[in-house]
Amino acid sequence: MVKPEDVIKAISGAWLYLNVTSYYDNGTISTGTDPGLGQFPVGILTYHPKYMSANFMSSIAENRPANIDTQTLDEGTDAEWALIGKHTLAYAGPWYVSETTDEVEVGQITHGPTEVAWVPTWVGKELQKNYTLLEDGKTMVFRSKTQDGLNGVMYFKRLE
Repeated sequence: MVKPEDVIKAISGAWLYLNVTSYYDNGTISTGTDPGLGQFPVGILTYHPKYMSANFMSSIAENRPANIDTQTLDEGTDAEWALIGKHTLAYAGPWYVSETTDEVEVGQITHGPTEVAWVPTWVGKELQKNYTLLEDGKTMVFRSKTQDGLNGVMYFKRLE
């Protein structure tokens, strides 16, 4: 049996988002892209032993106005600021894992309840995913149902 504290120790650190594959229950790959983050989003997950944060953004230049700067909030239009928000996903809060057994290849990780989120409706959410650690803990895979009912498989690489 793998205890949650051992899994938390193995997952703690920073993880670079590599890619996601979405597919239907019958195995057919979905060709759609996330309307907010686009086809090739970038992101990092950071895990502390008790808290985590997720930060993702679109890599499409049109979704990231170059003239926006937080030191001069009057730079850029409200529409440009809204565009950035529309193409960003960010949340943080506590996290925990389920206890696993030798017979189970994957465990379950829960982010939340979230305490901070880029949109108010995500505050208080719990996001559950099945996880697998591969390559001696250098690769992490999440499996879950997406918001639109597809199966999602997300890949992350440990940042050293």
